[in-house]
Amino acid sequence: MEQLYIKLDKKIIVRAKQIKLPSFKKDVAQKSSDERLLNLSQGVDYLETFFQEISIESVQIGDDFKIKILFLDDIFFVDSPYLNIDIKFQNKQKDGIDRFIVKNLSLKDFNVSISGEGSANFDKDDYKFDGNFTSHELNGKLSFALKDTLLTYKAYDVNAGSIKDFIAELNSRIHLNSEVKNWIYGYIVADDYHLNEINGKADLKENDLFLNELNATANAKNLLVKFDKGLPAVNVAEANITLNNSKLKFDLTAPVYKGKKLDGSNVAINNIFDEKNANLELFIKTNSIYDEAINEILRAYKINVPVRQLSGKMDASLKILIKLDEKSLENFDEKSVIANGDFKISDAVLDIAGSKFNAKSALVKLVNTSALNIDASGFGLDFFRANAKADINLQKSTGEIKGVIESFDLKEKNDEILAFKNEPFTALLDFSKPDKTTLSIEPFGLNLSFGDESVIATKNSEFIMQNSPLLKQNGVLGFEDVSIKSKDFTNLEILAKGLKFDMPFLDKNGSKYDSDDFLITVSKAGVKVQSASKKLSLNIAEKGIEAKSNDLNLLVLDDNSTKEQSTPLELFAKNGDIILKDLNKTLPFTSFSAEKKGKSTSLNGLAKQGRVGYFSDEKSINLDATDISGEFINGLLGTKSFEGGKFRLKMLGESSKNFKAEVRFFGTYLKDYIFYQRLLSFLNSVPSLLSFKTPDFNDKGFTVKNGKILLTRKGDVIEFLAIEMIGTSADIGGRGTIDLKSKKINIDLELKILKDASGIIDKIPLINQIILGKDRSLSTVIAIRGTTEKPEYSTQILQDALLSPLKIIRNVLQAPFLIFE
Repeated sequence: MEQLYIKLDKKIIVRAKQIKLPSFKKDVAQKSSDERLLNLSQGVDYLETFFQEISIESVQIGDDFKIKILFLDDIFFVDSPYLNIDIKFQNKQKDGIDRFIVKNLSLKDFNVSISGEGSANFDKDDYKFDGNFTSHELNGKLSFALKDTLLTYKAYDVNAGSIKDFIAELNSRIHLNSEVKNWIYGYIVADDYHLNEINGKADLKENDLFLNELNATANAKNLLVKFDKGLPAVNVAEANITLNNSKLKFDLTAPVYKGKKLDGSNVAINNIFDEKNANLELFIKTNSIYDEAINEILRAYKINVPVRQLSGKMDASLKILIKLDEKSLENFDEKSVIANGDFKISDAVLDIAGSKFNAKSALVKLVNTSALNIDASGFGLDFFRANAKADINLQKSTGEIKGVIESFDLKEKNDEILAFKNEPFTALLDFSKPDKTTLSIEPFGLNLSFGDESVIATKNSEFIMQNSPLLKQNGVLGFEDVSIKSKDFTNLEILAKGLKFDMPFLDKNGSKYDSDDFLITVSKAGVKVQSASKKLSLNIAEKGIEAKSNDLNLLVLDDNSTKEQSTPLELFAKNGDIILKDLNKTLPFTSFSAEKKGKSTSLNGLAKQGRVGYFSDEKSINLDATDISGEFINGLLGTKSFEGGKFRLKMLGESSKNFKAEVRFFGTYLKDYIFYQRLLSFLNSVPSLLSFKTPDFNDKGFTVKNGKILLTRKGDVIEFLAIEMIGTSADIGGRGTIDLKSKKINIDLELKILKDASGIIDKIPLINQIILGKDRSLSTVIAIRGTTEKPEYSTQILQDALLSPLKIIRNVLQAPFLIFE
């Protein structure tokens, strides 16, 4: 002890420069400044009772604890490592209450300093204070009352540019959860804080701060709020902050996240002082569209909602509750997130699992993180609209959709590919794969998949065919499997397997071409169709349809020419014949092009020899064939009449059943099996006609140097106006009719021997001969009757013999030459 002075007068006077004491046994728990303040407050009454003065410059306990004490008259001063007290007492007031001025009261371990005025009733351990305080970045007003060990306090009108150091100090005292501390300051940072008021109480003896009864209101400006440490910050103009029932809440004013207004949103920390049970509650409200920005927040908490709004109106509210990780209790657990939300959408385009859908109105509910309920009307793609309800399991990434498709109309321009109305449906949604979403729709048997490329596939041929006007119109009867690929449902790629159809084509073997696989592409330019066999392709554009065939025969029905083709159709065929079914005739071509427009039809073809041109409309028909072969004529006539040679054919008329025609030919053989062979047999059976068997009549056929046939058709009757075939030693002339329906034949032939007849004239009975002209040629007439399948031959009677040849020859000579008109 140095300069120790003790005097006892009425009260004790103690003065000393320095007192050193050994270290006492340390308390199990080190006392903080608030506990020491409590002890001093309880001992002040004893000081005043027993001491008149205490003036000790230094009391050193152990090596590092020093305290300075001054108690004199109206001054009480203490300075220690934990406390600094500088109080001036005023005159003692009545009722045992002393007034005092606190020049400074510092709780050094809290970094809190206060000043102001107070009162004390030492007998009743009742203290009150009203003044100002500073602590770290905070400064404001403070009032408190201490009764026994219970402290009640109120801080108000507090300002701070930051609360970083204060929160760190508070955390060291009350042990906030680290994640909670980050949300109070860290994820939320402001330029300016103003604490309107905070009030609470504490039992200093029991060290009970009654945190759950702590109440506060505050205001912060120019905030940056992070909904997650990995997300960009929300810019907030202002936040109203409240603390009540252990809930710290930030009501955000004019928050903007990535350009999206989130007015009405707030952040709250529940059970803020409970290290184990604290949780975070985010409430996000917006009228901005539900786009990637909102999903970004959800994904930060491992919530994958496969919905994104591309346009339209939105009224959304989303609540995210995040609990602490049960194992570490240090971080909020993403696995314990509970999210609920209501999203009211109208006149919108939605991206659901990678595909764009239109929605007149829709209510989307996020239920307890794991479920998404959608109730939509006017919902669908550009080609269909439905009313539907969807229940989606977000954990399994699957869902079920039920509703009614009001209208479905998948079309290419004005052609309906698939169309139906008011059909109930059930669909299964699966978006468990990151790059692919599937949607199976029953009862239609439609399987849709969405991603970078969307696919619609079905094997339900019956349903599709019932509701596809385009397929019906184009002769499609069914299919095994159809898939439609598209990125935008404007450009389509359609693969049809096992497509069955009814088109006017035959394979070269004569069987019906009625099944093939097809690749169909649809774009703004039109539709392109390509068969897997390469036999048929189509190019359908606004100006018309262009078809190409290879190794296919075109089957032409008689009524085809009368049908109207609304869209111009042009066919280019290689190695394809034209089969006239009604006439049972085949026209062989190496290639041809045909066009049908309205009720008009045109054809230009190359046969193996020569070319053919044809045109018809509702008023006329015109056929012109040049340098064609006898085989081509056989096909046209449906006979085996000619072999070799060159033919020229011209036909004019109103229709295929009403026309006149002329055939000219050169260097050919007449060899029809029925007609010619039976004619030979007939000549051989009549001795008087043997003279007409010139060298032109032989087993190869009748040799024709040149000739012509003039004919007309009216309905089922073909009339041969004139037949003339010029041979080297004989000629054939003729006329008559054939009824195509009854197959009856009525033809008269005139056989003429053109060389000098004087050597054989005596051998021919007069009844069967006529001598004509200056050349004195010899001729006879043969009548052909019966049917085309069984012709009957006979010679004419005398009267007919006298007249008929003249008429036949005159008809031949006077018949017009149509080919040159």
